[in-house]
Amino acid sequence: MAISLDDLSRKLPIGVQSFEKLIKGKCLYVDKTDYVYFLANSGTTSYFLARPRRFGKSLLANTLRAYFEGKKELFEGLKIYGYEKSWTKYPLAFFDFVDGDYSKPSMLIDKITYVLYMFEKENDIQFDESIFKNLEYDDDENPYAKRLAIRFQCDMQAAYEKTGLQTVIIVDEYDNPLITSENLAESKKIYRGFFSVLKAADKYIRFAFITGVTKFAKTSIFSGTNQPEDITDNEKFSAICGVTHEELTVNFTPEIENLAKKKNMTFDECIAELKRWYDSYLFHEDGEKVFNIVSLLNCFSSLDFQLFWYDTGNPSILMKRIHSGYYDFRHFVNDLSYPKDGLKTYKDDDLNTDLVPLLYYTGYLTIKKYDAKTRLYTLGFPNNEIELSFLNGLADEFYRAPNDVMGFNYAYFSQDFNSGDIESLIGRFQA
Repeated sequence: MAISLDDLSRKLPIGVQSFEKLIKGKCLYVDKTDYVYFLANSGTTSYFLARPRRFGKSLLANTLRAYFEGKKELFEGLKIYGYEKSWTKYPLAFFDFVDGDYSKPSMLIDKITYVLYMFEKENDIQFDESIFKNLEYDDDENPYAKRLAIRFQCDMQAAYEKTGLQTVIIVDEYDNPLITSENLAESKKIYRGFFSVLKAADKYIRFAFITGVTKFAKTSIFSGTNQPEDITDNEKFSAICGVTHEELTVNFTPEIENLAKKKNMTFDECIAELKRWYDSYLFHEDGEKVFNIVSLLNCFSSLDFQLFWYDTGNPSILMKRIHSGYYDFRHFVNDLSYPKDGLKTYKDDDLNTDLVPLLYYTGYLTIKKYDAKTRLYTLGFPNNEIELSFLNGLADEFYRAPNDVMGFNYAYFSQDFNSGDIESLIGRFQA
């Protein structure tokens, strides 16, 4: 099918994580700014949100950034515009850990150092390193992290004394440097040392927002700090990332019509197929189901139903755990019962830990049902894309072995996978 210049009137923001770039580029935007205003003005000063990779967390973090930078012009016509009056520009430190090499703890130190350098530059702050002259260190702390924490606290104090404004702190994908670290213990020590500033400099902090895939931050990384409010499984915020059914039809009707025409479907049939492939993520038993925005955008662009999320969001941490050999992955190809309280934390240090919370937070499992009497969830794959992606990931890991390993044959597996025959695929894994 040939390209059409008319398509440029409906720009799909594929790969765009900057709110400013999205708005200035006149891309389509699902308006989540009501959440931004609520978070910023609720009275709570720090939040934590876990969602799967490539699910809209970075765009949300960048939207908060633009709001706290007072960029009023970017929000014209959006939900927030009629509520905010002052549009104050705050001192802001944005720790973007989404991409980059953090295999060595020193690389994490370098990134934090760079963010502080930019904070000082933007706020015209001259940091005096003589403060470190007689600094003493405990055996269990990273000296560089301690120095950076003190530096950041001094920077925030200086910014407050200069402007009368507290600092905004945004940390996007905090756990990426931990997942990719070759020395997890040291990287965690750096985090604990540096982010102790959240407690020490509390009076200089206006707002803090931290995102990640996993929730082990709450027990091991930010211990000793002011614990952020965890909105990961809060019903009010169940649709803060992703796209609800209403948002889909309100924002993407022309795209749905184009896809339906290409696939010889009615509008309603196309909606049903989109739901089968990309919908049904549920982050609270009473919350709204949401579509994966990345998959939707790619589907509308290609006019085809494919596995888009696996190529962009496949988490290495999950496949590392599966490949360690401690798990019988056949347990995860059917719906399973799991205690609600069991999803609260993920013990990252223990290779023998339960895999279910990790599957849930990385987006491979979602809530299907909830029994309030037993406090048990029924968990399962949210949609066709994720089910096929999970099985594809297992094939990538385990087909390096001879074909007779695990009791099924690669040729038949490939045939089932390519045809989308999930029942046959599952049967081969259970053989």
